[in-house]
Formats: sequence, structure tokens, C-alpha cells
Amino acid sequence: FSQGGYFFAKGKIIDKYTLLPLSNAYISMPSIGYGTAPNLDGDFIFQYPKLSRDSLVVVSLVGYKSLKMKGTDLRLEDNVFELEPIPLYDAHYGLSDVRIMLRAAVDSIKSNYNSNPYYQLGFYHEQVDLPGLGAIKLNEGVVRVERFPGQKDKLEKVKLLRGRRIEWKGQTNKINGWGFQNGTELVCRSLETGIPDFLEKKQMKKYDFRIDSLMTTFEEIPLFVIHFWPLNKGKKGGKNGKILLDPETKAIIQIEYKLVEKSVNDLLDKKAGPVKIDGKSAEMIFQYRKFNNKWSLQESKAIFGVNFEDNLDKKYNISTKIM
Repeated sequence: FSQGGYFFAKGKIIDKYTLLPLSNAYISMPSIGYGTAPNLDGDFIFQYPKLSRDSLVVVSLVGYKSLKMKGTDLRLEDNVFELEPIPLYDAHYGLSDVRIMLRAAVDSIKSNYNSNPYYQLGFYHEQVDLPGLGAIKLNEGVVRVERFPGQKDKLEKVKLLRGRRIEWKGQTNKINGWGFQNGTELVCRSLETGIPDFLEKKQMKKYDFRIDSLMTTFEEIPLFVIHFWPLNKGKKGGKNGKILLDPETKAIIQIEYKLVEKSVNDLLDKKAGPVKIDGKSAEMIFQYRKFNNKWSLQESKAIFGVNFEDNLDKKYNISTKIM
């Protein structure tokens, strides 16, 4: 690639005032669909065709003012982008019943998202943070996700194009039980092929919803912040979270939630390998981005708080996170 028709720009994305890394930001060329996200330290490598160097580049994050420039403004190294936070502001829209608004959002999925079969290429990354050792990459891979909107027998297909898995001398058997057994299914699902359970007609009755009086923004689009939680706090599979919604088009831009503790272990294979896994918390984040007037899944994360215990050596006991 480096000798072909591609340009590689390296840099960092940080908060303008705190100078802290913004790992949830995104840098892209909207006209051709090329983009990338930084790592946990805010560092990124952005690859795009040299033929498109005159194209618009956008650096963006929900709640921040977007930066815009040409591809020719990017250097090979040491690009530092400081994003300025935008304070939440009062909503000037007439607030209708939130359930009616969410039903309209579900009904608008066909117009706001791709209604024809298509595929996306993505990067899958799985890591565990261990005390004293830091972040350890367990699995990485380039995946191709085929989406089949409107076809119940073909929700999604995920193909691994290439990947690698850690081989850790003396520890490989233990880490076989650490990963997400259904990780790609969790992070690749999208609104075109499956509506979240809390937005289904019957399930919505089991949740309470509230529109925040303050709005946020994403790439100059004002967004409603809708909070939701289960009426029954002990509901199996219950979720507490928020939805960011464009009040004009009714497009859902972001969904994030935490699972009630009773349901966390349902997503983990607790019997895999010689390590006992006890789930403590689970968080999901889905972010969408507009391309050719349709919204597509940009990035998603699953973060688990877990406790590991060696079934053979009870002294081996660690509380940590898998992402």
C-alpha cells in the first residue's frame, strides 16, 4: 500500500482544553467513505487514496465542534487535532410524546438507513486490561459484514478476511476462556437488520423514556438526548441507557446502554477453559455516520467488567475489563 496509490497520515485527537485523548472521535473523508478511529491514547493512522487528497476531511465526535480541512492539509506525521466541546443547550423544538417520537424513528429506519443488501469492511479488536500488565490484545481481525435488510432468514453474515490471536507461553489455555465468544455478533449488528429489543412495540411498554431538556450535537446536527430504563429494575435483559435522535429526520445517531447485572453472564461463556469468569457489568455503544444521505454503523464497542478465577489455583483471581 505504501508504494501504491495511498497516503498515510499519523496523528492524535485530543480535547482542546483538557488535552486528554479522545478515543471515541473519528476522522474521515465523507465523499469516499474512508475513515478511522484513534486508539485509547487518541493516536490514529488514516489511510486514503492519493487521488482524493483534495477531498474534504472531517474530524468529529458527539458533543464537539467538528474540524474540517482538505486531505492536502494532512502531514505524514505529527498531526494533532484539538476538538472543542460544545455545551449542551436548551431544546427549542416542541417536545411531543417520547414514545410517539421513538415509534416514528423505528418507522423511519427504511428511509434513514440502507434498505438494500450491502457490505461493510471493519476492524475487529479484542483486548483485556490486566492489573500491572496493562492492555493485552487477544484477537484482531479484518471482517466483512454482509447486511440483508428486510430478510429475516439473512440478518447478517460476518466473514473473517484475516486475523491473528495472541499466543502467550504458559498462559494460552487460560486466555482461551477470556474472549467474547459472540463478540462479532455483538458489535456488528445494526439497525437495518435488527431493532433493539427496547424499541420493539411490546417491549417499549416495559420501559420508561424521558427526553432531556438539553440537546447535544454531532457534525452540526442538533440531537435529542433520550434516556431509558426498565420499569422493573430486576427485568432479565433490562438495559439503562440513552439514544441520540435527530428530531428532523428521526434518525437514530447513537445508542448506548448498560445491562442490568443479572443479565451480564448470559453474554459470556463461563465454562470455557480452566478459568472461571464472573460478569460484573456490560456496556454497549453503537455510533452511526452519514454517507450518501444514509446512516451506517461507524463504530461499536462492548465493554465487560469481569472477575477471573483459576479453577485449579484459587490464588489466581483478577477483576478487570474486556473490551
